[in-house]
Amino acid sequence: MVTYSSISRYYDLWSSGDKYWNITRDFYVGESRKHKGPIVELGIGTARIAAEILKDHHTQIIGVDICEEMLEEGEKRLAELGLLQNVLLLRQDFTRLKLPQKSNYIFMPFRTFGHLPDDESRRAALQAIYNNLNEKGSFVFDHYILDQQWAEKVAGKKITMYEGEGVVITDTYDFDLENQKMHCQVCCNDEVMESFDFYWFEPEHIKKLIEEVGFHIKAVYGNFDKTQLRIDSPNQIWILEK
Repeated sequence: MVTYSSISRYYDLWSSGDKYWNITRDFYVGESRKHKGPIVELGIGTARIAAEILKDHHTQIIGVDICEEMLEEGEKRLAELGLLQNVLLLRQDFTRLKLPQKSNYIFMPFRTFGHLPDDESRRAALQAIYNNLNEKGSFVFDHYILDQQWAEKVAGKKITMYEGEGVVITDTYDFDLENQKMHCQVCCNDEVMESFDFYWFEPEHIKKLIEEVGFHIKAVYGNFDKTQLRIDSPNQIWILEK
């Protein structure tokens, strides 16, 4: 699984070039208000969403990530903001999630699910999450729906994600449409920092796995404004209940 070890200190700069960077943050801050803690963020990374949740309202968060360097960045941010006492950070692979206690709310933001390469790992993750929820607990995650015209337009081209203070971060994408896989190469000042595969899936496909695990689908949105999922929706946001 991708860890982002090499780009951890540049992660926020890199990801800020994504048009959904702030939109996803605001969505998950709003969703978290509905649930009592401890709530759980899978793929907490640099804790940029967790920090905003804690600034918005008092709660307790368990943050899980597989990457030690990303957790270190998250710990640093939370400590600087005086919020670390509200967060338990755990280094775990979420396909084998084992929390110290079950939660009423687990969320996986910013397309983290796309790092799982196949149905076996996706099913394992969904099952592990299900097992760590209280009865009637909720799991929320999002992913994009591939825009093939966009993919054809950007394939093989360098895309600037961030530029400032002597730092230029670029992405280059290559697509394997048949296998629903994108290879991403991330460069900082023309030096390769990360190179990884990222996967997408159709809503009907992931719906089958969700139902196999036993989740009840409360809602599926096509965008972060909570509009209904349609054939031309750019995103899929799943609101699930145990």
